[in-house]
Amino acid sequence: MNTTTTTDYTGRQLDVELLQSITKPAELIPVTVSNVSTPPKLVAGIQKLVQRYALLLLTNVGEVKFDQEQGGDLMRLLLEGYVQDVGQLQYAFAYANDRVTRMLNEEDINTDLYVASSPDEQISTATLMDAQVDKVTSTAYLRVYIVSQAGEDFTFVVPVTRK
Repeated sequence: MNTTTTTDYTGRQLDVELLQSITKPAELIPVTVSNVSTPPKLVAGIQKLVQRYALLLLTNVGEVKFDQEQGGDLMRLLLEGYVQDVGQLQYAFAYANDRVTRMLNEEDINTDLYVASSPDEQISTATLMDAQVDKVTSTAYLRVYIVSQAGEDFTFVVPVTRK
């Protein structure tokens, strides 16, 4: 028996998809920045939360012109050579993750400045499930488990390479 589940997003603010392949929230799916050649899609719910989180995690502090405090600095730590092993990658992630989850929580409670979002678009926790560093290919691998305030969860992979 086939059943279809839908979610009503009427009245919500939607984002344009930045990350490609967040289409099956029940599976482990690599996350990459969308290329411009495909038509943009709209995202909401857990997809929007994962996109907000990943964008901040991979943004360096000082790169956002009108909000210099945005970002987690994970990429700066990786690209400047701080990360040489899994322990340093875990530390860099913990630092960036703390900044990012605090920023998301601050945005969610500041409804005077930002549009109020529903619980499935608000972060509860983000946990590093696995991390690897490959010096030969200059690649770092992070598997992150995100839980929304609504209790929805999603595991995604962030491949980071210097090449």
